[in-house]
Amino acid sequence: MPPIRTGGVRRFSRTITFHLLLVVFAAILGTWGAGWVMKELLVRQALDTEAEYFWDHRKKNASFPLPDTRNLTAYLSDSADTPEVLRDLGPGFHDMTGHHHSYNVLVSERDGERLILVFEGEQVRALTLWFGLVPLALVLIVVYVSLYLVYRVYRSSVSPVVRLADQVESLQLEATQHPDFDVSDLPDGTDREIVVLGDALKHLVERVNAFVAREREFTRDVSHELRSPLTVMRVACDLALKDNALSDRARKSVTKIQRAAVQMTNLVEAFLLLAREPDRDIEANMVCINDLLAEEVDRASILLENRSVKLKTDFFNRLLVRAPERVVSVLLGNLLRNACTYTDEGSVLVSIKGKEVTITDTGIGMSEQDQDHAFHAFSRGSQARPGGHGVGLNIVGKLSDRFGWPVTLRSAQGEGTTALVDFPDAVTEDL
Repeated sequence: MPPIRTGGVRRFSRTITFHLLLVVFAAILGTWGAGWVMKELLVRQALDTEAEYFWDHRKKNASFPLPDTRNLTAYLSDSADTPEVLRDLGPGFHDMTGHHHSYNVLVSERDGERLILVFEGEQVRALTLWFGLVPLALVLIVVYVSLYLVYRVYRSSVSPVVRLADQVESLQLEATQHPDFDVSDLPDGTDREIVVLGDALKHLVERVNAFVAREREFTRDVSHELRSPLTVMRVACDLALKDNALSDRARKSVTKIQRAAVQMTNLVEAFLLLAREPDRDIEANMVCINDLLAEEVDRASILLENRSVKLKTDFFNRLLVRAPERVVSVLLGNLLRNACTYTDEGSVLVSIKGKEVTITDTGIGMSEQDQDHAFHAFSRGSQARPGGHGVGLNIVGKLSDRFGWPVTLRSAQGEGTTALVDFPDAVTEDL
């Protein structure tokens, strides 16, 4: 399971950052817009008004002086002091640069005379800065400080929830040693709802711990009680088989009982391993899958008596895996017995190739719905046969997950089933 991240705080931080970027973009766009408005509208309007004012008074008084202010300079095109760069400009507005400054120029004609008004654009930038950017910057500072305070308050209210989530993540209820779920170190001022949630989680963890402990004790006790009579059965069968006076029919029945006892013993051991804590070491040896399958094939052959089914093996190499022998026996034995149980004619082929064990039968097959529920506990297919309880494949699935041996079922109704078991950490040898 990946570590729990402070998702709420992260999302809030990303949202705040995104909003701040939007505000900055809006500020830049607004500043540029303000400068454009001042330049395109206010300055041009002022120059138009100044030109009209000059021409109106010039009409009444031919000696009316040209406009001359700090930011505005006027020239007549036929005047000797008119700069050369302005003489050839046509009527209308012009943007010009020079000496690291920008200028807005209006050329206006009236009665054969040409008036040139030059407005220094640097003044526009200064006005934009002082009357646009500076007030906006102050507003942004207030907004940023407000958002930061909101973020601090939000983080302080969420941090207890994050702490609870971290403690829940660190719980390992299946381990023999796990940290206590302690909610006493929540910061002062934590909301009452969070405190109530923490107490409820603590009580829940205590109940789950007690339940897990009871389940382990029950599984251990039941496994012990089951192994005792099974041992007695196996010993009794061994003694009975040594009796030379035993008839062939009775010997055959005792052999079946003996094999069933061995199978049940392996099954009990598998249950005990599944119930064992995951942090405890499990005794494992190098197991030869070939030898083990040969034994399982011998046991499963009893299921095919009085049926025209051939049970065959096809081993391309030796396959060795480090694992508890009884676990491998239970996993492969369940798959093989299923194949034999549901095959009335044809063959059951057990093969080893590379690191894979394949069990293929020509039996009744499985529907797609049955395949979807094959590994569920107490699930029996639509064509299930008497004698089973729907736990065999469930045990196979649990052992597969526990030891990392993927099991795949491929089946078609009426055509048979193929079970493939992969042992990724196994060792292969040539035959």
